[in-house]
Amino acid sequence: MASDRPFYGLQFGKVVGAMPYRFRSLSRYLSIAIVFAVGSAATIAQAQGQDVLTLDQALKLAKDHNGTVRSALMQVKAGDQTVIQAQSAFYPTLNAQYQYNSDREQFLTNSSTGILQTEGAQTFLNASWTLLDSGERDYSLGAAKRARDARKFNAKQILRTTLFSVVQQYYNTLRAQELEKVAITEVSRAQTILDQTQTRIKARDAAQIEELQANADYQNAKVSALTAKNTTTNAGATLKATLGLSSGAPLPTLQKTNAATHAAPPESLQSLILTGLDSRPDIIAQRKNIESERFQKQLAERQAGLTMNLSAAYSEQVQPVNLSNRTLTFLINIPIFDAGKLSANSRALSYSIRADEATLEQAERGVRADIEAAYKDVITNGERLDAAQIALEASQKNYDAAVDSQKAGAYDLLQVLTAQVSLVTAESNQIQALYDYRISEVNLQLVTGRAIPGE
Repeated sequence: MASDRPFYGLQFGKVVGAMPYRFRSLSRYLSIAIVFAVGSAATIAQAQGQDVLTLDQALKLAKDHNGTVRSALMQVKAGDQTVIQAQSAFYPTLNAQYQYNSDREQFLTNSSTGILQTEGAQTFLNASWTLLDSGERDYSLGAAKRARDARKFNAKQILRTTLFSVVQQYYNTLRAQELEKVAITEVSRAQTILDQTQTRIKARDAAQIEELQANADYQNAKVSALTAKNTTTNAGATLKATLGLSSGAPLPTLQKTNAATHAAPPESLQSLILTGLDSRPDIIAQRKNIESERFQKQLAERQAGLTMNLSAAYSEQVQPVNLSNRTLTFLINIPIFDAGKLSANSRALSYSIRADEATLEQAERGVRADIEAAYKDVITNGERLDAAQIALEASQKNYDAAVDSQKAGAYDLLQVLTAQVSLVTAESNQIQALYDYRISEVNLQLVTGRAIPGE
């Protein structure tokens, strides 16, 4: 029953109710498509207009609008239809035919020319059903189901890798923004040191040459800030493209990640490797493809030997006269000579299976290597994060003490600049370690087949 609630200024239910019945179904489908299209556009507009874009919101945008993910989904739907086609072989078929003929034939006799005009309509009803075969339908259905499953797992892997790319790009954009802030702060610090140096020179507490060094550092800091700004712009553009946001619109503010303490992986490396081999969608997809090929090989072997088929058919002519035919057919087929075609097809599938098994074996080796590398990355990046935090705190104290001492005239310029370089290095290292650790956490989930954010 159509709703009478207003739909974009129209009483949609009344409009549909006034349509002829044959148009109502089409109008409902059209309205649903419009709602989804408007909703999709509204989601993008909301993301571009909101103040803060969280990682969860970014992942949802990618799932809804990324073209690679949508393409994989369509491949799954195509696989579903292949299974339906294979299943249809187990059911009877029924179709009706209408044929109208209008024939005009001109003929010549000894004394004259004649024309024979024939017109008439015929209506048929045909039904057929394969009752029994040698297993060909079972093999075809088994192959189609495994191929469909392989597409599903491939699509899941595509979704997972796309979501990981979003996480990586989101964190890389945050990383670039944080490093840009460090570079801007460095410009401010360099300006402060330059001002203090000039003040000391005027007070004759420092040599004139120190101003040249302080000014050079200040100018280099401005160049570094511009470079950092360009890196931030490029990272944001890449993220917007992956999310499906407009390239001309500004990227919403990203939610900064917390610098929380890290935790070591709760399981052993060997346990994670076993989990990855059992759970990785890309590995499962390869196994399903091999299972599908084995069904195809069984079908080819059966077709190369004796096959039998029992089928029933019924045909009825409704007009111009009522006639009916019933047929029950039992067919045995024995290939005697085909120049080796059917046997070659079976052997080709055997070689294809062996090739795919070798590929799968190598892929499993790759999984083990990926998990081992990702596991060690998490541990190493966690240690880096701890060390970087300690170094940042120490460098900040050292820099503050050096600047205060310069004001008092106790430190020279070189000591202050050295403290400044140490602080900038510590700030950059802490930012790099934080986002490397966050990315490595998700990467470990990806390579082990565990659920990742947004999945």
